[in-house]
Amino acid sequence: MATQVERGYTAQLDAAAVEEEARFALDWIGRTLRSAGSNPYAIVVSSCPAAGTMFLPLRFDPNLNGINDDVRINADVNEPNGLLGGDAGACAESSEDVTIAHDPVANTITMRDNNTDAAPVVMTAGTISALQFTYLDTNRVVTADPAAVAYVQVAVTAQGTAMNAQGGSFDTTMLTTEVRLWSR
Repeated sequence: MATQVERGYTAQLDAAAVEEEARFALDWIGRTLRSAGSNPYAIVVSSCPAAGTMFLPLRFDPNLNGINDDVRINADVNEPNGLLGGDAGACAESSEDVTIAHDPVANTITMRDNNTDAAPVVMTAGTISALQFTYLDTNRVVTADPAAVAYVQVAVTAQGTAMNAQGGSFDTTMLTTEVRLWSR
């Protein structure tokens, strides 16, 4: 009986930790997404990461794998100055060109500041089995047009690390949120 109680307690702790990790991910992703398109100086073209880069609030599927588990976000937010990423050649202003992506091998969500990070930075524990972005227009209808996006639905699926003794599988938790872009 003590073993069953211990297993139940361990399963509850695991489920709580997994849900907390998913909530943490939704929180920071939501904060980052809200700033997408912040452009007080009406930037059209930037020098970062290369000369002639178009200012686009959102770039869907930047790794071009056909799965909406990553997004690239542009925003002139690090002291808005009309320069996305900073002066030509410097590209050192943080948080203005960011990619958020799911790493299905490590079961993590990463964030890469394309101006300051050499590689993606792991932001979550290895419990995230899926990340899904759905793009909606002002009427909350799914859109494939980045210029029409007013809302982004974010779904995070997290998987427990302990096998469920009763079901013989890992417990999963899926949490979602809807983020309104400030610029729309």
